[in-house]
Amino acid sequence: MLQLVPGQHVHLVGIGGTGLSAIARILLEQGYHITGSDRSRNVFTEALEADGAIVYEGHDPTHVIGAEMVIISSAIP
Repeated sequence: MLQLVPGQHVHLVGIGGTGLSAIARILLEQGYHITGSDRSRNVFTEALEADGAIVYEGHDPTHVIGAEMVIISSAIP
């Protein structure tokens, strides 16, 4: 089982949804380096960016380079 520690990089695909934005918020508060991507920005992604997350508009394999964990929303086909 993968063990993460604060400071490690977690990337969330679909970070703008209600579920993954909440998970991203918890991980940010615990000290993880958060990046994520979604089709477009919204109030959730703007709030996460204001708190230090890096959010990409659109999905690209290069966004996950260096991530220790990638979480993909079930809403992503």
